[in-house]
Amino acid sequence: MALDELANFVCENASLIHMYRLPNLPLGAEDEQPESIEIKNIFDGTDQQSKSFLKQALTQLEINAFEENTYLAKRYPGLVVLPPLLKDAFRKLNDRVTSLREEFYASVKRGFKNRQSVHENLHKILPNLVLLSAVRNIRYVEQDIDELASVNFYWLSKKMVKHVKHESATEIINDGVAKLRNKDCFGLTNEELLIRQKKELELISRVPKSSSIVEIRYARVQPFIDVWGRNESDSRNTKLLGLNASLPVIMFSMPHQIKQLCNYNYKAPKKINLPVLIHRKHWYVK
Repeated sequence: MALDELANFVCENASLIHMYRLPNLPLGAEDEQPESIEIKNIFDGTDQQSKSFLKQALTQLEINAFEENTYLAKRYPGLVVLPPLLKDAFRKLNDRVTSLREEFYASVKRGFKNRQSVHENLHKILPNLVLLSAVRNIRYVEQDIDELASVNFYWLSKKMVKHVKHESATEIINDGVAKLRNKDCFGLTNEELLIRQKKELELISRVPKSSSIVEIRYARVQPFIDVWGRNESDSRNTKLLGLNASLPVIMFSMPHQIKQLCNYNYKAPKKINLPVLIHRKHWYVK
């Protein structure tokens, strides 16, 4: 299997494995922001335990649906250093795995509007398979750089802003009611559901055409990684990568400094200073 071949290559040739084991995600965790996240283990070396954890990170596609959350992908923040002479060999193996992932995703997403719909459909057939785990790619530092100055790990709850057209807002409310009628709706009766629909449609109709409707949400907090480097001729460091640390990032030289990932404690996001349109949809008027 291509993924096993890639994982074995990385594990066997790693000069440094620096990774963090996060706690398992409980059932229902996708609907809430955690108050805290405690790092369970830090792996920092090339011993057998570190290599075993690295291989798990690179190859795990399934999770026991009765024990852990299968709507959220397991995160394996960290970095792995490979000898620079192996960069081309790694890239060849990784390109093959990436191509297979893309082929798989293309085959399962046909006929669905978004990734969540794809995941839910796939989940009915393969309940232990997490879509993101199956399609996420291994990232690596592509640039040839004289010095990897620093690698910084940190937690971030990313702000997501989406503009909603007036006519689309009306369709979303109506479609939601059509799907939920004659079903349990978090304690709402059909009559209460229709009352809520009427009220929300009235609120939307009052929004002037000159104003925008925006949906503002904060994603579930996740570990991120920034990689900074410089060439001898540079006067300052350049940001080479900045991304969600869902898998360890592969590098081809030792970083000069690593700012470690610490335990997470919840911090309330900045207040959104816009009039609220529909609170349950996170819609505001701008």
